[in-house]
Formats: sequence, C-alpha cells, structure tokens
Amino acid sequence: MCNIGHAMIGLGATLVILGVISICYGIYGLATFPQNYFNRVGAPIWAGVFVILTGAIGIVAGRKFVREGTSTKFTAAFLTLSIICIFVVMSQVGVSSWGLATYADCYLPYLGNFDSLDFGLSELNSYCWTLIYFHRVGVVVGPMEMLLCLVSSIICCTACCTCDNQPDSSGMVMQPTNPPRTVNNPAVL
Repeated sequence: MCNIGHAMIGLGATLVILGVISICYGIYGLATFPQNYFNRVGAPIWAGVFVILTGAIGIVAGRKFVREGTSTKFTAAFLTLSIICIFVVMSQVGVSSWGLATYADCYLPYLGNFDSLDFGLSELNSYCWTLIYFHRVGVVVGPMEMLLCLVSSIICCTACCTCDNQPDSSGMVMQPTNPPRTVNNPAVL
C-alpha cells in the first residue's frame, strides 16, 4: 500500500510556514518602503497567500490520504494548486530579482567626492541597503517555495497514479430469483 500521506502533510506544513514568511516580509516591505513601486505590487503578499492556500490543501489531502489509504479529490486539488503555485511564485521571484537588479548600485550616487574607505557603504545609504536585503529575501525564499511545490506535485502525481485507488475487488454473485406464483389460466386456481 502506498504510504505518502505523511509526506503530503509535511510538505503542506512547510509551504504554510514559507507562505507566512513571504507575507511577513511583503507587509514589512510595503510598510517600510511605500513609495517603492516594486513593493507596491505586493508580489510577496499575493504569492504568500497562494502558497498558504496550497499548503493548507496539502495538509488536508495528507490527512485524508492517511485516514482513507487512497487519494481523494484533495490530492488532485493539491496537485493542481502546486503546479499553479510554481508560476505564481516565479512571478514573485521575478519582481524581487528585478528590484534587486535595479537597486544593486544605488549607493553610487551617494558617494560623490568622498572616498568610500572613509565612509562605510552601509553608512552612506541605509535605505538602499535595507531595500537590497529585502529583495534578497524574496530571491532566496521564492526558489525554496518553487522547489517544494514541484516536489509536492510529483508526490501527488505518484499518489494519484500508482497507489491503489480501488478497494479490493469482490466477486459479484447473481442468484436467480424465484418466479412469483402467477396464474396463466384463469380456469386453474
């Protein structure tokens, strides 16, 4: 018998945790840098909500799989949401990468005529460095979410295709029924 329900529960719980982290740093970025258009999009928030939804369905699918011993409709839903979640998180990683590439050299205008050895780069523009580290978190957390969604879709595919989805077959025995007492001739009673 296929026993991957516990793996689905673990993957679902990990996705929920990573989704909460994604939402937290998305809210932090939006509250700290409201004028930054990369943060106003709210990509980490939307991706985090979708990852949490996928993880919650994964936990339910794993519990039902453990309880019933076969894949249910929640397993198919977890498979579908995991595949869609890969693309949602990919867009969030794209926005974070774009923001990281845009602000990677933001300390240069603040150097002016000063020697960079006299002033530490972190002292010149702490706003810029905070924004860079914010986008680095998005670039690090996003691929972990994508990898877990890929693994969960593979596990759900395995659960749907290879596990015993049908109960043991039982033979069907048909027995002839006794014909009811009928009267064909009205003269014979």
